[in-house]
Amino acid sequence: MKRSIYLILCICLWLPEKGFALSGFFPVKESGITGDGKQIETQRLQQVIDSCHLSGGGTVFFPAGDYLSATLQLKDNVTLYLSAGARLIASDRKELYTIRTNLSDTGSESTPMLIYAQGAKNIAIKGEGELVAQPQYYQTPLGESDFIRDDIQAAKESGVELLGWRWKEPAVTLVFLSECQDVSITGVQLKHSVFWTLHIHWCERVNMQGIYIYSDLEKAANADGIDIDGCRNVTISDCIIETADDAICMKTTNGTSGYRDCENITVTNCVLTSTSCALKLGTESYGDFRYIHFTNCIIRNTNRGLGIFIRDGGTAEHILFSNIRMECTRKPVGWWGSADAMRFVVLKRNPDSRIGGIRNIWVKDVYAHVEGTSIIAGYEGMKNISDIILENVTIDMFPETVSDQRAREGILLQNSERLTFHQVSLTWKDREKPNKWTYPFYLQDVSEVTFNRIKPGQTSPDYTPFCLENSDHITITQSHFETSPSTLYTPKGDLQNIEIESTNKYIPR
Repeated sequence: MKRSIYLILCICLWLPEKGFALSGFFPVKESGITGDGKQIETQRLQQVIDSCHLSGGGTVFFPAGDYLSATLQLKDNVTLYLSAGARLIASDRKELYTIRTNLSDTGSESTPMLIYAQGAKNIAIKGEGELVAQPQYYQTPLGESDFIRDDIQAAKESGVELLGWRWKEPAVTLVFLSECQDVSITGVQLKHSVFWTLHIHWCERVNMQGIYIYSDLEKAANADGIDIDGCRNVTISDCIIETADDAICMKTTNGTSGYRDCENITVTNCVLTSTSCALKLGTESYGDFRYIHFTNCIIRNTNRGLGIFIRDGGTAEHILFSNIRMECTRKPVGWWGSADAMRFVVLKRNPDSRIGGIRNIWVKDVYAHVEGTSIIAGYEGMKNISDIILENVTIDMFPETVSDQRAREGILLQNSERLTFHQVSLTWKDREKPNKWTYPFYLQDVSEVTFNRIKPGQTSPDYTPFCLENSDHITITQSHFETSPSTLYTPKGDLQNIEIESTNKYIPR
C-alpha cells in the first residue's frame, strides 16, 4: 500500500513536467520560465504564484534549475516547492526591490526581501532546493558602541586592530513573513542572506522543520538565522544553522504599527554555530517574551551560548533552556559575545528607554566548554532579575584563545534576587591562571541567593571560591572544593545574613 501511494505521488510530480495539467499543481517551467539563472524571472514567477492563489491554492513547483528573481509575494493557500537542484536566487540589482520592510529598529530602515507575505494564510515553503542571496562585503574601521564598550577597550589595550565588515546594497533578507497564519517551512536550504535570513513577524501557528541556514561566519555581520518577532505558537525543530549573527533569536521589534509579544514557542533538536549568540532573546525587546523553551540542542564554535538581552522595557519570563551541550570560543572584537555560556542582562537602549525585567528562568542539564565570564545582571540600582534557577550545569572554563582577554569571573551576578544554583560545577581548566581570572563566583548587590551542592574549581592554590559584595541572605550548603580554601569567600562592602551550612567538604589533591 505504501509503495502504491509513493508511485502515485511520483507520477503526479512527473506529469506536469511532461506538459500535462494537474489541478492545484503549477510547474513554473510551463509558463516559459527558463531557470537558466541568466535573466530576471520575477514577473513570470509572480504570475504563476498569483494563478495558483486565484485557482484556490496549490503548489508552485520549481524543478532543478537556477531562478533569478527579486521579491516574490506569497498569497493564501500557496506552497512553494523547490525540488532538489532548484535554486531561487536573489537578484543583486537594488532597483528591482520595490517592496521593503518598515521596521526601523532592526538595523535597516528598509530591507529588501526575496520571499514576502503580508497577512497570508496557509502558506508554505518546502522541498530540497535552495534560496540563495548574492552578498558583497567589504571591511571597514569598527565604530564605537556603548553595547560592547568594554570589549573595544580590551582590544585597544591589547593593540588589536578594530576592523569590522559591512555589505553593499541590496542587503537582502531571504524570507520575510508578516501577520501570517498557518505557516510551514520545511526541508529547504537558505544561504548567504545579507540581512536576517528568515524573519517571521507577527505570525501565528508557524512550523519550521529540517531546514539548513548558512552565512559567512567571518563577514555576514547582520545575517541572523531565524528571527521570531512578536509571534505566537511557533515550533522550530531539527534544523542546522551556521550564521555569523545570532542563530535563533526571539525579538519584539517596534515599527510604525507598534510591537507585539513573543509567546508559546519551542526550539528543539537543532545544531547551531554562530559568531554571535546561538539561542537568544532580544536585543529588540519592546514587548514581552513568555513561555519559550529551548531544548535538546548542540552548540559548536560559537561566541555565546545563551542570551537574554532586555533593552527596551519588555519582560522575559517562563523561559527554559534544557539539555544543551555547547562549545564557545572567542571571536574577534566587534562580534557580540565573549565565548561565555550565558548572558542574561537588563539594559537601556537609550536614556529614554523603559526598564524591563527578567524572571522565572530555568537553565537545566547544560554542559558548557567556554572561555568567557557568564553574567546575570539586572539594571544598575535595581533588582529586576529574579527567580533564576541553574540546575545540573557544568561549566569548564579555558583560557581565551585571543590576545584581547576579557574573562574575569566564572559567573558574575549583579542587581538580582532569588537565584538558585543546584549542582553547578565550574572548573578552571588551566592551572596557570591568566592574569585577569579572579573568582569562580562574584556576587554584587544581590539578595536571596542559594548555592547547594556547588563545586567551584580553583584559580590558584590559595583561591577564594566566592566574592560577596554588598549582598544579603546568601546561603551556601553542601559545597565541594578541590582544595581546602583559606577562606570560603572574600567580603566586600555591606554583607548581611550569610549562612554557611555543611560546607568545607573538599576533595583533597
